[in-house]
Amino acid sequence: MSNFVSYQQSYGTYQQPYPIVYPSGSGAAPQLVQSATAHYPTRFPPPPPAAPGYQFNVQPPGQSTVAVAETIPSISPEIASKEVQRLILAQLKASDYDSIEPPALKRLEIEVVAFVQKLFERAHQYANLANRAIPIAKDMLLACEERDLRTKDLRAVAVEFAETAETTFELPPPRSQSPELLPSDDENAPPAVPGTLRQLPTHFPALPPKHTYLRTPASPPKKAALPSLERKLKTAGLVQESLKNLLTATEDNLGQEDGELLGHIVNWEASTYPRKRWKVSA
Repeated sequence: MSNFVSYQQSYGTYQQPYPIVYPSGSGAAPQLVQSATAHYPTRFPPPPPAAPGYQFNVQPPGQSTVAVAETIPSISPEIASKEVQRLILAQLKASDYDSIEPPALKRLEIEVVAFVQKLFERAHQYANLANRAIPIAKDMLLACEERDLRTKDLRAVAVEFAETAETTFELPPPRSQSPELLPSDDENAPPAVPGTLRQLPTHFPALPPKHTYLRTPASPPKKAALPSLERKLKTAGLVQESLKNLLTATEDNLGQEDGELLGHIVNWEASTYPRKRWKVSA
């Protein structure tokens, strides 16, 4: 106990400081002495005087660089103190403690508030590093990890104290009755029997209802060729015959008959200077 240093911590904006006075003896317990003057830290420190040139605004020594949390109007310092004490008592009861002395409860309250304030300041420092004005959830998680506070531990506590909802089985609502099917418009009319089915024997079953099948005609008859198509085919045949006759008339056949009989060596002069032969008809 002799190595303790005097400690003073406030609730931020809603609690007076609790200075701890240690007696000179080493065996005596610490006593809590409440200060008579209230401490209300400013929300934002005053800006330093403007300096000529491009300079950074450096906070003067002795002032905090961390913004203080906003004051909640509906929560007074007394209400906040009672709620923190209730939290401490609940944790002590869960740890199998029967009772606690008021000075010890007050000291634990100060420690809890100081721990929360340190978390807030650390989260605000992470926000400043990321150029954010206020901390976000990620900053708070990083600050908690530095203090060995893991989210999985909080989840285990939440699951342990969570109230299990009772499983209820509810029957589904009854299905509405299906509407009655409307008959076809010509269902009562006698069906028109085609001529191909009129000669069927009488013991064959009747045709099913009209809405259950689709009647398709028999294979359609082959359509006759159009006269214009036949005329086009005849004209194309005449053109083909004329081209064939023209190619035959202009073909070079000079000396080919003798060449086929006597060979190309005998009639080589005839094939050297070919001449076209035109057929002139009278």
